Amino acid sequence: MEKPSIAEIREEAQEKFGLMPGFFEETGSYTTAPAAVYLIADEALLKGVLTRREQQAVLIELARYHNSRYDAVVHARMALDAGVPAQTVGHLLDGEAVDDDRLQALVEATRLSCERRAWFSPNELKELRQRGVQRGDLYEIFAFTGMKKMTAFTHHISDFSVEAPLRPLDKRMGDRFQQPADPKRQRLFMG
Repeated sequence: MEKPSIAEIREEAQEKFGLMPGFFEETGSYTTAPAAVYLIADEALLKGVLTRREQQAVLIELARYHNSRYDAVVHARMALDAGVPAQTVGHLLDGEAVDDDRLQALVEATRLSCERRAWFSPNELKELRQRGVQRGDLYEIFAFTGMKKMTAFTHHISDFSVEAPLRPLDKRMGDRFQQPADPKRQRLFMG
């Protein structure tokens, strides 16, 4: 497989998203590999076990966890477009519990997988299963985690702008997702 050109990435992104995401513009200045990986993974995950609503809840939690304003704005818009109520989107952005049991279980599974690096205890896995979170759900959460780390980390070092169609939503988000004073996370030690 040949490395795609920035023109090919731009064309595919325009066809798929209706615009060239800032993440693709930023990385494409140096390498097109991240954008190509993102496009392929996104296409595969759209056909996965999680519904669009569920995907967006997971992605908002990942944006929140990684403190990525860019991802939060993008996925808040996509969640609204997928039929997630605005109040639920607000709760997700703020890390608050939501009324939808399935979405809440997936958000908690996402958070726990990040915090514990997926070193779930047998009891945690059992509890997740009892709440309806299956292995396929977890594996898709892990795939989304990789994608969101890539976009969030890129945004953290480059600070590319939110695309014009998303700026009104970006303004409504206020001061959510600003750079933390101390961005280090506590390291998990196995004991």
